[in-house]
Amino acid sequence: MPLIDEGYRYKMTILTEGGRHQLLGLYDSPFVRRVAVTMQHYGIPFEHLSLSVFRHMDAMRPLNPLFKVPMLTLPSGEKLYESAYILDYLDELAAERGITALTPRSGPERRQIQQLMALAIVATEKAVAIEYERKRPGELQWSEWTKRLRGQMRQAFDMLEERLDSDFLVGGRLTQADITTVSGIGFVRYVLPHEWPEGDYPALAGLVDRLEASPAFKAVPLDE
Repeated sequence: MPLIDEGYRYKMTILTEGGRHQLLGLYDSPFVRRVAVTMQHYGIPFEHLSLSVFRHMDAMRPLNPLFKVPMLTLPSGEKLYESAYILDYLDELAAERGITALTPRSGPERRQIQQLMALAIVATEKAVAIEYERKRPGELQWSEWTKRLRGQMRQAFDMLEERLDSDFLVGGRLTQADITTVSGIGFVRYVLPHEWPEGDYPALAGLVDRLEASPAFKAVPLDE
């Protein structure tokens, strides 16, 4: 079963008309990356401003004084914050052009996708919290808190692993649940490899391998 449907090249063509979007943030952020992968999948051209909220504060400040990424600037100049709301906009933009949205606008499938995305976000947010705790001075790190975060992260991955009984999480096709899950796991494996127990999640590992090999993910490398 193809990761990207046969209309992918057509999508790339019809969405290159008009002005360009501008995406702010590093791809090592799973939230920035899921937006960028979605834009690649939909064929929405964009300029990537690869700035860190920590290392590039002076350059970031005039663009985004919130120091919150991702931020998507529309061709009109309007700015959108928070990846969930940016994805909602991208789904709407794709639907207007006759492209099947990665998250349906309504119905049972929408709820399924959103709930699986919620699990992926739980896992991802706990992984990010583990990384922030790890960066604190050793004498200030709270091992019991890290243990709790790790337990929540792995429980969410357990639930996703149990749900994944085919090539994709929902409906036998690529959805935002898959993209968000793979973006989150990519962060764990790249930033916190010791927190990803190899062999514990064979179905999820297979999903990661398949999607990371797809054009949309390959266009958004984690180390950029």
